[in-house]
Amino acid sequence: MLSRTLSLREFSHIPRRVGPKVQKRINALKVGQKMQDLPEDLWHDSFRYYVKEDPNRNGGPNLRIIRLDPQRPSLTVTGYVFNKFVHPAENRYITPREAARLQGFPDDFLFHGTLTSVQRQVGNAVPVPLAVAAASAVLEHAQRHQPKGLAIGKDGGCLPALSLFSGAGGMDIGVLQARHQGLSFDVKACLEVDHDCCATLRRNFGSSVHVVEQDITTTEPMDVLDLCGVGPGELPLLFGGPPCQAFSQAGKQRGTHDPRGQLIFEFLRYVERARPVYFIMENVANLRGVAGGELLREIQAEIDRLGYHFTSNLLCAADYGAAQLRRRLVFIGVRKPLPAVQAPLPTHGDDGETLWSHHAYVGVGEAFAGLPSLDEADLDSTLTVRSAIREQLSRRERYRTRCRRT
Repeated sequence: MLSRTLSLREFSHIPRRVGPKVQKRINALKVGQKMQDLPEDLWHDSFRYYVKEDPNRNGGPNLRIIRLDPQRPSLTVTGYVFNKFVHPAENRYITPREAARLQGFPDDFLFHGTLTSVQRQVGNAVPVPLAVAAASAVLEHAQRHQPKGLAIGKDGGCLPALSLFSGAGGMDIGVLQARHQGLSFDVKACLEVDHDCCATLRRNFGSSVHVVEQDITTTEPMDVLDLCGVGPGELPLLFGGPPCQAFSQAGKQRGTHDPRGQLIFEFLRYVERARPVYFIMENVANLRGVAGGELLREIQAEIDRLGYHFTSNLLCAADYGAAQLRRRLVFIGVRKPLPAVQAPLPTHGDDGETLWSHHAYVGVGEAFAGLPSLDEADLDSTLTVRSAIREQLSRRERYRTRCRRT
């Protein structure tokens, strides 16, 4: 078993520094409590204005805070939780590594960049268990229906995949981890414009994945397909999560008036040009309500025009083993005339055993288990973590080598 020794700094397990008043606020919070549960003299000015002075209560307070419940999944992780989520037992905000645990990142996945950049990368990522569930549903469909042109053997196989809007790689890890009866995916290339995200991808995936650092609007899909070793119509899976800030409740919700709101159609441009057998496209739940649902209908009509059967489902990451109640709209498409891929059934539930699930939700305490306490920690101390990413990529390389020899 491969392992590596890391400092707490390299591991991104560093608490954010706060001022005296914020620290008093944190110290006063009990498990599950929020700003409104604090004495009024500890309220943030924006919160006091929202509660007591704002006649319209329009937009909500600028600062929210909650001490996480160790027995429950967290609320949605974003780039702002590092001044919102308080550790269940320690009087501090959570660290990027703790947020990465809530997102399902392996411990040996290391992030590149400043603390602010790392916080943004973790917060914007797709939860790994959610990506595993969606990709596994595609593999199960492929195994059952045997789409023409896919190299699916009796013992499974390893199908090429292309990642768009890769970010820090949460969705990529999930696609790599997905399995069904010996069938899996091999992510060949990632397309991402953010420099720090690309550095993170290169740091963790090495030479096993082509990382293309470029704006998708300036790329030619055929050039990126070449890196995957396939031509139009030959790619088994195209996946990605176009930036969602234009539709998110945490953002300004400018929709398609925000340039980022147009990037969904860049993803669909790749679908049109690459003609993948399957695609997975992830976005925020709030997309459904943009322009009274008109944007969603436009996206659905375009997918149908491109010749794909599809499902679009609101999926909760906690239902698939993440310690986070993050709800995302997930489109799964397959080329006609194959039947649509159904949404993955939940594996976890609020009460454990349910009609579909067999496991109770993962709580924050379980997700944080084994992480060093930072109450009196030396931030230059070290810890040893298993190299799960290296092991997984090594298995992929061995599989590719066997394929080249046969």
